[in-house]
Amino acid sequence: MQIETEYACLQAYWAQFIWRSNHISKSKASKMRFCACGLISYNQKGYTMSDTKTREPQQKRSIEKKNRIIEVGFLLMCEKGYQKTTTADIAKAAGVSTGIIYSYFTDKHDIFMDGLKAYSQKMMVPVFEEFTLPFDPKTSLGRIVDSLIESHKIFNHAHKEIEALTMTNDEVAVLMADMELKTTLQLEEFLRNAGYDCENLAEKTHIIYNMVDSLSHELTFHKHPGLNPDQMKAIVIDTILYLLGTPHQS
Repeated sequence: MQIETEYACLQAYWAQFIWRSNHISKSKASKMRFCACGLISYNQKGYTMSDTKTREPQQKRSIEKKNRIIEVGFLLMCEKGYQKTTTADIAKAAGVSTGIIYSYFTDKHDIFMDGLKAYSQKMMVPVFEEFTLPFDPKTSLGRIVDSLIESHKIFNHAHKEIEALTMTNDEVAVLMADMELKTTLQLEEFLRNAGYDCENLAEKTHIIYNMVDSLSHELTFHKHPGLNPDQMKAIVIDTILYLLGTPHQS
């Protein structure tokens, strides 16, 4: 803010100087001084670009435009890297002006967070679709595991950047933790309805989620040599069944 104020002061002095040197008209110099003084006042009050209000689109075309910015911007930041991507890059990729970007979003962080929310929902929908009764332990668990692995493969491009930002950005970390909590709560409710109302089900569900998530990462991203994917999947499913025990008959 201090730098911007100093810059505005210099702009005002420069306008006065070049007018006196007959390089620009008096009216143009006055306009430059007026804008500069306005910028000084704006900055002295503590305002920044992020304080300008964004708008929520109402018309279908505007909603589609905003959603495209989110989708394209999130994909670009995941592929190019969050730190290496600018709002100008996002605007160019989305086919809009930077002015349009700032009318919907405060900065690129807002775009990333909206994209992350959409990403997490898209990733988990196929998994939730497998939460159906009647529940056949090995077959149903196998489908749930396969579905989560497939979701990781589809969103492979986003994984590395999300993992990196989870370690450095509190807001991203909170959102990812919230997504994990919602998923485990839904899984816990499903298992309870399937008859697995065992002791410490909440804790066991959390362990189950992390086992499957770790398996998904191994089979999708790490792919360590010498490990049999099918055997790893079978071991995870057997471990889950051991943790859950025998379901209660209703």
